[in-house]
Amino acid sequence: MDYLAQVAQFPQPDDKLRTERLELQGGGNAGNALTAASRLGLSPTLISKIGDDSLGDAIISELQSDNIDTSLIIRATASPSPFTYIIVDRQGGTRTCIHTPSSPMTREETTPQLTAAALSSSSSSSSSSSSNNNEKTSLVYFDGRLTEAALVLAQAARKEGIPVLVEAERLRPGLDELIQCADYIVTSAHFPEAWTGEEEFLGDALVMTFSRLPQNVKWMVTTLGKRGAIVLERNDTSDTSTGTVSCIADDLIHDLFTAADAVTSEDKVVCINETGHVSVRLGGVARSDGPVRLTLKRKDSKGVLEAAQAAAAATAAAANADSGSGTKYASISSDSDNSSSYVGCGSISVQMTVVKAAELASSDNHSNDDHNVMVVDTTGAGDAFIGSLLYGICTGKNVVDAMKLGSVVAACKCTQLGARPGLPRRNQLHSDLL
Repeated sequence: MDYLAQVAQFPQPDDKLRTERLELQGGGNAGNALTAASRLGLSPTLISKIGDDSLGDAIISELQSDNIDTSLIIRATASPSPFTYIIVDRQGGTRTCIHTPSSPMTREETTPQLTAAALSSSSSSSSSSSSNNNEKTSLVYFDGRLTEAALVLAQAARKEGIPVLVEAERLRPGLDELIQCADYIVTSAHFPEAWTGEEEFLGDALVMTFSRLPQNVKWMVTTLGKRGAIVLERNDTSDTSTGTVSCIADDLIHDLFTAADAVTSEDKVVCINETGHVSVRLGGVARSDGPVRLTLKRKDSKGVLEAAQAAAAATAAAANADSGSGTKYASISSDSDNSSSYVGCGSISVQMTVVKAAELASSDNHSNDDHNVMVVDTTGAGDAFIGSLLYGICTGKNVVDAMKLGSVVAACKCTQLGARPGLPRRNQLHSDLL
């Protein structure tokens, strides 16, 4: 559950201030993403562990109201449910989260019975889809938490041939192992920097991150907030040097965003509410001309990056109230084969696409000023985007079309306080997006 406190501006240390608005809503990356996917038409099942308290009852009730199957959620006896304090800064348009976890789900609790029920779709009680209960689950999504328990289900999904999407929001113990099971990766803007230690050049961080992913990963999407998102799609050809143009990754990102900025979509306005007073315009899209060999811009030594990565690991440990255990968050050991791809990884052969964030505007005035005024809260915007990718994968969309949908759904979400109230339903979206 999220305790959302909207304030006029973020407080300074030792400040006292009043909230303008306070709400209690369901939250959490996976719960938010599945709510978005369910409203788009999927039949999701959530697996997690919460307390047996009244807060847990509220969590279950809200999920069920959005047709999310909760039959596989574990209720821990005499344990509180997880909650997050969220300070929403109205003036700055930001949100700051302080999370209080519940009792963690263990590897042993991901039983063969739970795994079989999850992967067979037999647990689904949603009426929003006509899928047969004997069918396999279409996709398994992990938000990067509870990695020990998640790994059991991820490995079982791979054996069954069920695709896996892993969210890499920030460094967490065990996330490396979970990523090895992935077919699709979605990262935050900060994860590639933290995972590789490359903080100066985004393109270099993406190249080094992608080079460390298993060959089964088809694409990696990196979200950049209000700027948009970047996707790297793996080149299917086995010869990474044939039919591709070599370029520096950071330079290509700049060129593609410049090209996307020049694309207008005035004729593509998507209404998002029943009254029609709010609309969303798709952002520009720019794509590399076929597969390209992306190379690094940085020529510095490995030691510079190792120091930055170690600092990021220590910061992640502190953020998780695990100070002193930074090594658990570090992703590269001195005797690991991964160290060879850490720096000087050469190049990767991919197709790169950038999708600009969708813009909010009133139906009568499409100015950027309207866009800025109408962003109420960005809490859960990334989850809304991922929920749209889940829908896109399950319905056979290509990743670029799924990202376009995600940018619109995320923009819709930002029109209301909290992660879920602004999430649109199918009938509020232009049919071309679906």
